[in-house]
Amino acid sequence: MDKKSLVRNYRRIEDFVINRKLKDALDLLKDLVLNSKKGEFISQYENLDDTYENMLRYSMEGVEDPQRDNIYQKLLVSVMELADVALQSAYMNESEQYIYRLKKKIEFESKQVKDAALNSIENLVMDEELSDVLKSSLDSGQDELEDYKKHQELLLRIFNLVWLTDKFNDSDEQILTSIWKIQRFPWHEKAVIVSALTVSALRCFDQRKIRMLIEFALDNDTQLQQRSLVGLFLTLYYFDKRLSLYPDLLKEIERLKEIPDIGKHFEMIAIQFVKSKETEKITKKLQDEILPEMVKFQPVLRDKLDLDNILSNDFMDDKNPDWERVFEDAPDLLDKLQEISRMQMEGADVFMSTFARLKHFEFFNDIINWFRPFYPENEYIRDSLKNEQEPFDPDTFLEGLEQSFFICNSDKYSFCLNITQMPEIQKNMLLEMFNAELEGIKELQKEDEVLNKPARLKSIYSQYIHDLYRFYKLHPLRYEFLDIFTFQFSIQKCHLTKILIDDDEILRNIAEFFFENENHEQALELYRILNAKGNNSMEIFEKMGYCFQKLRKYEDALDYYKRAELFDANRAWNLRKIALCYRYLKNYKESLRYYLEAEELEPDNLYVQTFIGHSYLDLKQYDKALDYYYKVEFLAEENRKVLRPIAWCSFVLGKFETAKKYFERIIEEEANKFDFMNLGHVEWCLGNRKAAVKNYKLSINRSDNNLKSFTASFEDDKQFLLNNGIDADEIPLLIDYLKYQL
Repeated sequence: MDKKSLVRNYRRIEDFVINRKLKDALDLLKDLVLNSKKGEFISQYENLDDTYENMLRYSMEGVEDPQRDNIYQKLLVSVMELADVALQSAYMNESEQYIYRLKKKIEFESKQVKDAALNSIENLVMDEELSDVLKSSLDSGQDELEDYKKHQELLLRIFNLVWLTDKFNDSDEQILTSIWKIQRFPWHEKAVIVSALTVSALRCFDQRKIRMLIEFALDNDTQLQQRSLVGLFLTLYYFDKRLSLYPDLLKEIERLKEIPDIGKHFEMIAIQFVKSKETEKITKKLQDEILPEMVKFQPVLRDKLDLDNILSNDFMDDKNPDWERVFEDAPDLLDKLQEISRMQMEGADVFMSTFARLKHFEFFNDIINWFRPFYPENEYIRDSLKNEQEPFDPDTFLEGLEQSFFICNSDKYSFCLNITQMPEIQKNMLLEMFNAELEGIKELQKEDEVLNKPARLKSIYSQYIHDLYRFYKLHPLRYEFLDIFTFQFSIQKCHLTKILIDDDEILRNIAEFFFENENHEQALELYRILNAKGNNSMEIFEKMGYCFQKLRKYEDALDYYKRAELFDANRAWNLRKIALCYRYLKNYKESLRYYLEAEELEPDNLYVQTFIGHSYLDLKQYDKALDYYYKVEFLAEENRKVLRPIAWCSFVLGKFETAKKYFERIIEEEANKFDFMNLGHVEWCLGNRKAAVKNYKLSINRSDNNLKSFTASFEDDKQFLLNNGIDADEIPLLIDYLKYQL
């Protein structure tokens, strides 16, 4: 069975268990267990199956068993736990991917690694000079350097062991607990263990792993706490459906409330992960818009009244101008440079494209280094910079780079390793830049610590999540991992939100972020929660209506727009939205009624005038439509798209000379296949048959047209030709003539 089939069966088992269809789950589990090819799993399966069958038989025979509910609950959990390990074992049997080859090796060596780790940890506890040895290893004797290297090799083996262990046992837990309790164990190595624990928990569900992440999240060290919280956010979200099977674990999660402002922490994590989904768009924007502008280094003059484009975007997508805008597109170079700065400050990943090509260094061959926090004492980095000469000062450079808020840890290592390949002038410019940034950071640190703390917390989260993004998107083996950045993050439905976020302001902040990033479904769910909790503000109703509109649920959108209308504020905007929804529902009379109301409030609004014209056109009141299209032409004389409806209405009303004039103006600038056909209609009605045939042929010969499509469109227009005096018997003759001509 291939990997996709194994995953599909596993997901079905999970769904059956969650929905209490245990027999169906057991039937599918049997296939998964057989694919694992492990006798112990087969025995476990048979015990579970026998237990459930006996429980059902006793129940049907009327035997009272006070433990039945507990047995059933344990069976549900046991089925999923067995499915977890059977799936991983089946992967190893069916896949030749590197991760599973490494996993086989790790499992074979696990006892040796654990013994070595425990012995090493015992030695570290006794070694009061440990941190000094680690920090000064490059400046010390060869023996200490060798000890440092051995320590790093052991750390890598521990990382792999944690990462590739399916279910932790007592000795696994002992290793991590011992590491955590050693006060002098370097924080950056503990941070690596947290990352190993995170990717391990995501790979295979394990209560022990989650409990350890909870324990580590209660640590006083900010770096360790925040990495642990990110790991918990991901793991608990991914396995959310299963958490209802573990009431004791849900109680453990409540311990996180001990962390001050825990809801704010999860708000920052959630928003940062949503931002990460925009990384590809940001990269494209940088490459296609901002960087080319910077190369040109001159402002681009644009026509600020490009109403053609404004109309083509359809005002149905405009947001209420009274809402606070979070993101705006900049029209010139200065604004775009400010936009880069703003995106950096908000935690956007603006450096992905720059550093994506700098992950080829040997340093990144070890998976552990993709998760390693940046610290200046790193032996590998020190060694790479040891031959640098004055005026480049590695110490100053590394200090500035360490404290830079905007570059993630992974990219900082790439930056350092790339330094050796740079010309001296560039190196010195970099040093000047980091000296300036370092001075700026020191100035910030002199300010009120309370004001700086939220920004510092946010920067740790953004840097770490950017590190994760690099790993899951750039690592050579990325296709062998579950990509966490494909998650939809509908956090409003998960246990984590219900347990830890009881502040409506936090829910509102997350909702607003979803809304601004066009995640209308997620935003709507959060607005609904806020509405159910008593928030009946006009803006909530407006935004719920807007979300429904974007989701094409126009009846629901109308409901909330009309609720917002009761506040008697923002009436013009609401009226336009109500009119638009009626238009989508093809209720053109109601649509027109609301557009006319909006016109009373905004008599010169171009969009209102345009859509009143459209409404009259839909209602076949061509004379009134024409009046409004003329008004649009007057209000925006540079707009060329309004010429088409003017020309068409003139043709339908028998104003052939006017129609001809307007169609000819259109064709001079941007003709399409319909323009030539419509001009052909006008010429025919004017008695100019040769001119009509000429334009019909031009229409048919367009690259996006053919005779069949032309004939179908012609048939739609037939009634207007007949109304304007064309003999019905001549129409098939003209079509046949065109066939001969073509």
